[in-house]
Amino acid sequence: MTEDTLRDLFLAILLLRTDGITEVELEALLAVDHPQWREMLAQLVETGWGPLQLVLQGGQVQARLHPRYLHLLQELQLEKPRPLRKAVLETLAIIAYQQPITRPEIEHWRGVALGSGILQQLQDFDWIEIKGHRDGPGRPALWGTTTEFLRHFGLSSLAELPAANLENAAPES
Repeated sequence: MTEDTLRDLFLAILLLRTDGITEVELEALLAVDHPQWREMLAQLVETGWGPLQLVLQGGQVQARLHPRYLHLLQELQLEKPRPLRKAVLETLAIIAYQQPITRPEIEHWRGVALGSGILQQLQDFDWIEIKGHRDGPGRPALWGTTTEFLRHFGLSSLAELPAANLENAAPES
């Protein structure tokens, strides 16, 4: 198999899996017939493929439009994402830095009750999910971030979150 054929195979896989594919899945798909698939992946991540940029984050590979073509969004009058409200961003930051965390703990950090729909909006973006339940009365849900959160914000792991000085921001008990 030629490099062009393997590159086209990668493109076909990434077009079919627009939400990305893990390296484990690629290994299962390609390793037997294409033992050089990792070298090709590294090359495609480095150079891209035409208007596509391949992004490898947290063991997940995804094809995106290369940033040099983002001006087309405006020229084609495609809808830009709406900015998030401050309350949504605060809640997301608290979950990202304090996870797993319950709703009452989030409210304690913010100092106000969570408005209806904030957690739902973050779930709709697939940025947070229930990671489990805390033992105790009512077994409250424990919220944490998702792989999509990492992908959207260009992180390979939570360790890449900017350092935050939470000592001064910690809520008073």
